[in-house]
Amino acid sequence: MRSQSHLKWLCLLLLIIFILPPTILAQKKEKSLVGEETLYFSLPSTQDRLINYLNEYYGKHHLIMTFFPAALTPI
Repeated sequence: MRSQSHLKWLCLLLLIIFILPPTILAQKKEKSLVGEETLYFSLPSTQDRLINYLNEYYGKHHLIMTFFPAALTPI
């Protein structure tokens, strides 16, 4: 009886040892891009044309991008 209990605890411990480190490493690899500078992207405008930030705005104007996930939607 006692050896089966020890075997269960040993299996649980090994499972934790082999599962936790990859999840911890995956969390450390994620990098937030908030505040980072980027030059190469294009977005559609409200006038139905594609805006290329590098060619049209970089060095001329400041850009602030916002996101409203629930704007103009029924809640």
